[in-house]
Amino acid sequence: GWSSLSPAAFAHWSNYLALVENKFEDGYRYAKLALSLRRASTSCIYDGAVIFCTTNTKIFVEPVQSTIEFYLEGHKAAMRSGATRYATLCAMVYDMSSFWAGKNVKAVCCAMVETMKQVKFYNNLLLLTIILPAFQVAVKMAGETGIEQSDLINASGESSKERNFAAKLPSHILNTSFHGFYEAFIFRQLERAKQDAETFYEEQSESTINMSSPMFMREFYFGLVSFWIGREKCDKKWLLRGIASKHALNNLATTASTWNFENKAFLLQAEEQFSQMDFVAAGVLYEAAILSSKRHKFLNEEALANELAGYFYLDTGKKMKSIHYFSQAFQKYTEWG
Repeated sequence: GWSSLSPAAFAHWSNYLALVENKFEDGYRYAKLALSLRRASTSCIYDGAVIFCTTNTKIFVEPVQSTIEFYLEGHKAAMRSGATRYATLCAMVYDMSSFWAGKNVKAVCCAMVETMKQVKFYNNLLLLTIILPAFQVAVKMAGETGIEQSDLINASGESSKERNFAAKLPSHILNTSFHGFYEAFIFRQLERAKQDAETFYEEQSESTINMSSPMFMREFYFGLVSFWIGREKCDKKWLLRGIASKHALNNLATTASTWNFENKAFLLQAEEQFSQMDFVAAGVLYEAAILSSKRHKFLNEEALANELAGYFYLDTGKKMKSIHYFSQAFQKYTEWG
């Protein structure tokens, strides 16, 4: 039968199909159905939940840079109906998704500050433990310039109560280890990257689905860091983990969205060929990853692809060529903010 809860039920079902079963086409169909039912409903009580869940599905299929804007619509709808939990969820996931989508990193940091103030106001310690590691990484990427120091202290300061609460959550370990190895990978801290990536790998099989970051970003960066560790440590175990992540992103590029995943799949393929010492194929794939990132408007990943290409050419003895790619990476990181 029909009730005011029906749109939310279909929205949650779309999440299950897309995020758990990897049935993106089916999940997307139910997401569109949920949104249609929401528009036909006379009740707005579940609007925030419907928009939040359907957007979680849509970011796999539609261009992520524009799709995440629906989280802001979900935030407004949830506030109108008094659903503060979904309001803060929408704000948090919007901020973190904006970071991964390549939106201006300083603007993302400022938005995260406002979201954390809201989360603290509603005393939602769970969401605070999720957003803090992402905020701390974003601030380091931004270099803290353009962000008020008082805002940084007020927003990011953890109390002992918050730390004790977070320590009891398995998902918190997964979340912090992910952001830990991402930061270590970006700043080329091999031993820390290896430690955090190992923790992440051990925890992820036991973790339940959560929205601490788009899960495909976890897979993407775990693949990149695995290939790096595998090459530096001559460890086949890590190379196999990287190959598994490559297969996952190839599948997403084929079954979910070329726009969102093609560049990521190319970059993982390039890292695989670099690891297997097929330098000709690697060079072609790095260039494909750069062009795809540019075409699909992932500024942060265009910067990263240039940087990794620079390391590739430096390690293979082509210093002058590496300088070109490092220069391009610097320019794109500067544009990112």
